[in-house]
Formats: sequence, C-alpha cells, structure tokens
Amino acid sequence: MHIERILLRDIGPFDDTTIELPKGGDPALADVYLLTGPNGSGKSTILYALAAVISGGREQLGLDLLARRMRSATAMAAVQTDTGESFTTVQRDHQSSAHPAAPPNPFGGPPLSEAASTVELTHFGPDGESRRYSRRAAKFLAHKVAGANLAFDWAAFAYAGVRPMSDINITAIQEPKTNPFENSLSFLQSTDTNLLANWIVNQDYRRLKAKDSGNSKRADQIADSVRSIEQIIAEIVGDPSFAFVITDRDVHVRWQGVTVHLGVLPDGLQSIVSWIADLLMRLDRIPWQGDLPVQERRFLLLLDEIDIHLHPAWQRKVLPLVQRVFPNAQIIASTHSPFVVGSLANGRIIELGLEGSTAFVRRGDTKPQLGVSCSSVLRSIFGIESEFDIDTERKLRQLQDARARLLTGDEAARTEVDLVAAELAQRSDELRELVARELARPRP
Repeated sequence: MHIERILLRDIGPFDDTTIELPKGGDPALADVYLLTGPNGSGKSTILYALAAVISGGREQLGLDLLARRMRSATAMAAVQTDTGESFTTVQRDHQSSAHPAAPPNPFGGPPLSEAASTVELTHFGPDGESRRYSRRAAKFLAHKVAGANLAFDWAAFAYAGVRPMSDINITAIQEPKTNPFENSLSFLQSTDTNLLANWIVNQDYRRLKAKDSGNSKRADQIADSVRSIEQIIAEIVGDPSFAFVITDRDVHVRWQGVTVHLGVLPDGLQSIVSWIADLLMRLDRIPWQGDLPVQERRFLLLLDEIDIHLHPAWQRKVLPLVQRVFPNAQIIASTHSPFVVGSLANGRIIELGLEGSTAFVRRGDTKPQLGVSCSSVLRSIFGIESEFDIDTERKLRQLQDARARLLTGDEAARTEVDLVAAELAQRSDELRELVARELARPRP
C-alpha cells in the first residue's frame, strides 16, 4: 500500500493544502519524501496528521498531537492510497446541540450524514462504500485490527526526533507480551528501552534453544533478527565492532571497542539505535503474510527530524542505508539538514513555505539532489545564499558596497574598502582569497 495524497484543512498552519506523494522510480530503493521548510511551516503537523489518520484513533497520543492543531469544528486530515481507498479524520464540537453533517469524501465520493465523535476516522472504499469507526472500534488501516490473530501485509510506524535510551535491569527471560503495534504511531512513546532489551535477551535464549535442539537453521534465523540491527547501525556510525552485549542482568553495547551501558551512549547514537532497533523488533514480532523476510516488507515510516543529534557524517549515511535496506518501504521525514537532502536517491523533496502564519507547498516535486553540493542545496532548498556566518556576510556586503562607491568616483570610500578588506582577510585563508578576487574584479 502506498499513500498517494494528503489533505490538511484548518490544521496547524494549513488552511486547505493537498500534498502529492508520487511513487519513486527505483524499485531497489524505498520511496522517500523529505519535508523541508522554516520553523512553523507545518512539517511535524503533516506527520502527526498522517499518524492520526492511519491509526484511526488507536493511538491516543497521536490523536492528541493532531487534535490540538485542529482550528475549527470541521477541521480535517485525509489520506488517499493507491488502492483507491481514502481515510479521513475530522473533529466535531460536542458542545453544539446540533451536529453538522459529516463532510464528503475530500477526494470524491458519497457524503456521510452521521454525527461524529470528537476525533473520528471515516473510511471510503474504492467502490464508494463508507464506514465510520469510533475511537474504541477504530480499525488499523487496511482493515486489520492490531493485536488480532491476523497476518499483515502493511504496517506503519512513527518516531520523534528525540529518542533517548535508558539503562535497564533484566529480571527474567520472557517472551514480550505487548502488542507489537502498541504506541507504534505515537512518536513520543514509540520506543521502549526495557522492551527492546528484553526482546534481545529472549531472542538470544531462543537461539540457544534452537541450537541445542539441533535446528541450526532456525537458530541462524533468530540470530539474524538482532544481527541485522547491529549491521545497519554499524554501517551508519562507521564502527564495524558495534554489537549488543548480553550480561547476566543487563544489555550493553560494544561501541568503539568498549562495552558501555545504553544510557551513556552519545545522544546521536542513542537516537539511531532506538528507532532502528525498535522498528526491526516490531517488524520481527508482527505476523506477516507469507512470512515475508523483514527487510522485504511494505510499511510506512514517519520520522520527525531524522537528523537531530547526528553528526553530519552520519546524516549523510542514514537515509541511503535505510532506503537500500527497506526497498519496499515508504518513508516520510522532516529535516533541516542539507546533508540529508543531498543524500536522497529516490523520492521527492517537499518544500514548505510561510505567508504570514499560513503554510503552503512552495514546491512539491523537487527531484533528488544526488551530485549536488551541500552549498547548492543550502541555496536552492533552504534559501541560504551565504555559507559564512552572519557577521562575515554583513562585512562582505559592506565591502561590495564600498567598492561600488569607489568605482563610481567616491574617493572617500577607499579607506572603508581597505579597512574592511583587511579585517576580512585576517579571519581565514578562504576569506583572504575571496577578498583578493573581489578587489581584482575589473571595473564594470
């Protein structure tokens, strides 16, 4: 399943905006859509709206993140899939004595007439039928109830920018009992270090049992579930030795040849470990149609601030690796990093803008920027023309203005040109060369 279109009406900074998500052209890489734009342009709002609609009320936290952004009684968020289905989340004012009719399918289809709950999900099927789900009875997208004894062919997960880990204490080896979809779309509560550590310990226990029983093939399959996490993280952070280390009462990490607690890892590494490990753990625990290998499964991944806490060297690696490891995934992420944008190989860059307090899609079809320098990405995507600090940028403009006056015959500007040029030349070799080229330019 592929989300093709998102509609936001009276939500956050959006009045009435539709965002297109066309499929990528490389089947060997995940389709990725990067949300860029200034602070307040609605990047997180788009992700929260997607999570709320897809969860259908299953994630209370996800609903709260969206509900607080709904600006009117008829505010709406909707998505349309490549199967022809659409899902709409609306908000109603329960203080009103007369509920207005439910809105029509925003992508075309029959209107509904029943009154709605505070936040509700309505599903419009490809053949025109419609169904409404309350919070308690809401279905997971694709008509699957999370936790039911079903095999899935699609899932969705969401992670926030800040993803800390903590030290844990293993008291017993036991199979995780929680629903693998629990909090999977809540952003802020998606990751659970204790659950992850217990799962890793249990996987090791199951591996040993399979090995002792002579089933080496099954033992290898179980080991691969944890090994794949280690390999992905090791490649991103450039540490081939990275691995989880199981002790008698805890799970540690081997990082740069040293075994340390999870909670003392650098923030950037905690961020990567938490969401990648949590994602692969959930995928491993979800019953899947045809028992498809984890890395071949179709799912939606929402990442708010994919670059937060990451060194630029890691920012350049994380997206290409995830695109390659999960070729059938659809990933929608927000970012402020030219390194992340410049690493995109398949998908679209969705540039958001602001007019006053109202957000809009400035450009929604910007192609991947492979082969484009970070300085060019800063100019074309982020609107930053200068690579220097603000004060140096001001001094360069002063030098250009003074030189322009000097060239028009204003001899009083010569002193200013000399002083500013000397000050800039002392700051760096790069500026010294730049100033020399500026002063050597011929008169126009």
